[in-house]
Amino acid sequence: MENENDGNPIILAGFSQGADMCIRLIKDCFKDQDINQQLVACYAIGWRITEQEIEENPHLTFATGENDTGVIVSFNSESESINESLMIPSGTKTLAINPLNWKTDGTVADRSENLGSCFTDYSGNIINEINNLTGAYIDSTRGALKVTDVSPGDYPPGLDLFEEGIYHLYDYQFFYRNLQENVKTRLDAYYENNL
Repeated sequence: MENENDGNPIILAGFSQGADMCIRLIKDCFKDQDINQQLVACYAIGWRITEQEIEENPHLTFATGENDTGVIVSFNSESESINESLMIPSGTKTLAINPLNWKTDGTVADRSENLGSCFTDYSGNIINEINNLTGAYIDSTRGALKVTDVSPGDYPPGLDLFEEGIYHLYDYQFFYRNLQENVKTRLDAYYENNL
């Protein structure tokens, strides 16, 4: 911030533990109003954030639509059969936004709203892209993003930490093109509101 930023807008993005680090960063470093004003969005995908955390950190705001700025965007993907997970333990409710329709309620987004699921190698190269792979909706009890139209057997968890039906590894991949478009949408909104 002292040597490189020069007042430019800030977009943070992380996945899983990286998402946790992004949330910690904005909790600790964005209390400064001048810095907080530069935040376009913090994409903290694959980690939970609760209403209590927002209340304890009044400079944090969770996204409520597709073009609000200075917000946290977060969700945790799972099949409709899952009732608890490492990411959302029993008795926990996380905040979430649906990356297909940008709603925070249980409104179902049809698979036709999915602009493209992109599967990458570990270098980030897209090796397979599927349009309209899956729809999704938010479970109003736990805040999980329930993924429809795919089978847990076709998308295994890949880690011993998760049971079948936890789509943690696919959080970005299932909704890749929608997230990509959303970064531009929020950045455009930021510039429109700050010129």
